[in-house]
Amino acid sequence: MHEGHRQRMYEKLKNGDNLYEHEVLEILLYNAYPRKNTNPIAHALLERFPSIAAVLEADIDELVSVEGVGEQTALYLKCVGRCFGLFNRTDCFTIIKCRADLCDFVKMRLGGHRVEVLELYALDKNGKIVRIKSYTSKENDKVEVAPDEVMKFVSLVKPYSLVIAHNHTGDNPNPSRADDECTKQIQLVCSMNNVQLRDHLIYAGNGSMFSYYDSGRLISIREDFSIGNLLRDGKRI
Repeated sequence: MHEGHRQRMYEKLKNGDNLYEHEVLEILLYNAYPRKNTNPIAHALLERFPSIAAVLEADIDELVSVEGVGEQTALYLKCVGRCFGLFNRTDCFTIIKCRADLCDFVKMRLGGHRVEVLELYALDKNGKIVRIKSYTSKENDKVEVAPDEVMKFVSLVKPYSLVIAHNHTGDNPNPSRADDECTKQIQLVCSMNNVQLRDHLIYAGNGSMFSYYDSGRLISIREDFSIGNLLRDGKRI
């Protein structure tokens, strides 16, 4: 009976149906009670506390005083509360305000890797990095990313703009022919999804960095691999 009820609750959540507060808490408690009816516990918590927010902010001792709530459940709710608090912090997202911010972020992300790693940073219109996707071939001299993987990421996240960053394990940050081809492919994916490709940065092992934007290469790549220009010129994609 519990399994059928849980499935119905999951369907409501999946479909975006309106949920009462006790239903939201009931679903949250499924992870704490895999095989137990959590509806009475959710009601008991909301009889003691005025809201889910108050439940998540409560002390562990007070939580375990509620009938049906053990220490493990109290710790679980406390952890969820901590996550909620981190989510609401104004500094929990990295915001790229200038070129220096972007370079510092790339150095922080890619410094110290012994293999090549390529990352995509999805930004909103205010420069906030909202998603990151990392790829690696676990080789020290190359990393390959299939265009359809980039397409899936861009289609799912729907960013305002995108930044490519990857590292060279040696001390030479200059792009290879494969780096150029990768940039062209991702630019085409961005163009097809109305997303601006802001830059492709390459971070070398000695701390030096190459920027497709600063070098002027990105401008020509944008022009040559814009879906509108390709269709206008009748070129094959």
